[in-house]
Amino acid sequence: MMSNEVLTRNFKALSHPRRAMIFRLLAKSPEAGDSLDRLLQATRLRYSSLVHHLREMERCGLVRRHRRGPEVAYRLVPGDLSAALGEAVDITQVARHRPRNAAQAAQAA
Repeated sequence: MMSNEVLTRNFKALSHPRRAMIFRLLAKSPEAGDSLDRLLQATRLRYSSLVHHLREMERCGLVRRHRRGPEVAYRLVPGDLSAALGEAVDITQVARHRPRNAAQAAQAA
């Protein structure tokens, strides 16, 4: 079972619309992450805003940064997020099948 902190960190990675946009872009077009310049062109974000969101995604473990000479490249690393999504589905399945109160429990019996 994933800790609450790890679960929260993974969902925080996509908790902003711009991070969701960057995530979708890197998922659909991984080559966009080949350089920061390509990401800037594709997202049309300001440099400071893009770097801020990429750093937050990196802190959350959703992207990994790689140096390629003078360039910096970014790639998705969705493993932890996939695990968090799976755990969230498990939690909702358990909650869906649990009676909400004593009256519902009596009806179910």
